[in-house]
Amino acid sequence: GALQDHDRAVIVGRTSYGKGSAQSVFPMANGGALKVTTALWYTPSGRSINKKPINVNADDDAEDESDSPPTAADSAAKRKALTFHTDADRAVYGGGGITPDVAVGDTALAPTELAFQRALGKKLPQFRDALTDYALSLRGAHAVASPDFAVTPAMRDELWGRMQRRGIVMGRATYDSASSLVDRLLGYEITRYAFGPAAEFSRVAAHDEVIAAALDLLSGAKNETELLRRAAAKQAALSRSASAAVGDSRTVATRSAEGHRGRR
Repeated sequence: GALQDHDRAVIVGRTSYGKGSAQSVFPMANGGALKVTTALWYTPSGRSINKKPINVNADDDAEDESDSPPTAADSAAKRKALTFHTDADRAVYGGGGITPDVAVGDTALAPTELAFQRALGKKLPQFRDALTDYALSLRGAHAVASPDFAVTPAMRDELWGRMQRRGIVMGRATYDSASSLVDRLLGYEITRYAFGPAAEFSRVAAHDEVIAAALDLLSGAKNETELLRRAAAKQAALSRSASAAVGDSRTVATRSAEGHRGRR
């Protein structure tokens, strides 16, 4: 928030969670305690980073300590009434968390990945064990020659068999539909055990859309001013694209409704 307020950096990624308060606990004579919010964090421009409860009747502390990710209601579009300005008079938003200068990434899982996660359920530790055991077996056999290796269908099949032997019950269609997620997880685990944590980090970074967006903005930028200008142009383009997508969906919905009325 301070880097953003003083125009010293471009913030790229997702809106931060918004835990910007501190609580004090006061012991009571009856053995209980009273927990009271006693401080709030503010950025230099005066923005409170503390996320407001979505339910106006909810307890502030309970909302702060929940594990729920930011929702659409927390987006900058919903909080433009809480507009502040940086040293260079750029608009930045309050109301909870730090809103990035360039929004990249999605907090929601893809439907196929969500289905895979739900199918695993409480068997997640067994899945992790299957990943690790397979990675160790490949390291022992020297089966992977380079950190840039590609995950093959045969590798996915082998992991599937190891999952089955550990009692993981899942439809094969669910597993196959999440192949992109499985490939990433397999790639990371094998790289870590075969080539070390540094190689694993490089592989993870290569698939990280936030890092990719940041590198794209930095490429060729000569100074902070140019970097901030690029970021503003990039975010404006993203906003136009999002608005166009919403408009298209509304058009399709309207046409569908009109067609339905016509059939009636």
